Amino acid sequence: MWPSARFLLFVLTAIPEPARSWRGVVTVDGMIHEPSGYHPYAATLTLRLREAGRSAVAGGYRVALLSEGSTNDVRTSVHQTDGPMLCAGTGTETLPTAVIGYLERRAGRTTYHLAVPRAFGAFTCGRNHAIARDRVITIGDGDPEPVDIETSDTVVRTLDEGRSAMKGSFESSRSRGAVRYEYKVGWSIVREPRP
Repeated sequence: MWPSARFLLFVLTAIPEPARSWRGVVTVDGMIHEPSGYHPYAATLTLRLREAGRSAVAGGYRVALLSEGSTNDVRTSVHQTDGPMLCAGTGTETLPTAVIGYLERRAGRTTYHLAVPRAFGAFTCGRNHAIARDRVITIGDGDPEPVDIETSDTVVRTLDEGRSAMKGSFESSRSRGAVRYEYKVGWSIVREPRP
């Protein structure tokens, strides 16, 4: 005897939907200007994100984005003003598994916020010479982060109409004493099709 349609509907709605995945790249081109020279820093962060839980917020809900197997590839060098390059280096690392952002659905639109770890200054001159300090770059205006923020996007970022892509860029600069920092950040992250 076949189960009733109502029972089948109950069973189908009780099965949790598989977590959606996102893949893409964040690029960070930075320049540090010092009185005696300059220091270019370029990072390509290949993000592998998984939606990892939903929580209620006023007027909607939020979905956490968990980074799993994301990587950071870096090129850096130090140059004297009107002089030689003093050193150059590269480095690659796998980022720790952690929640690095969220999607937020409210009033018919979905916004996103990412706090990308180790996006600036994670490597110094010398091959694979990683440093412990974690300087984060945020994408999309959102909740304050309890971490060392290198630079922040100040725009509320919205997913495209199909709610399947995070794309954009921003530039910023700041000074610490006689040292000036410039940042160009770009990203393209897309939701993977369901299996």
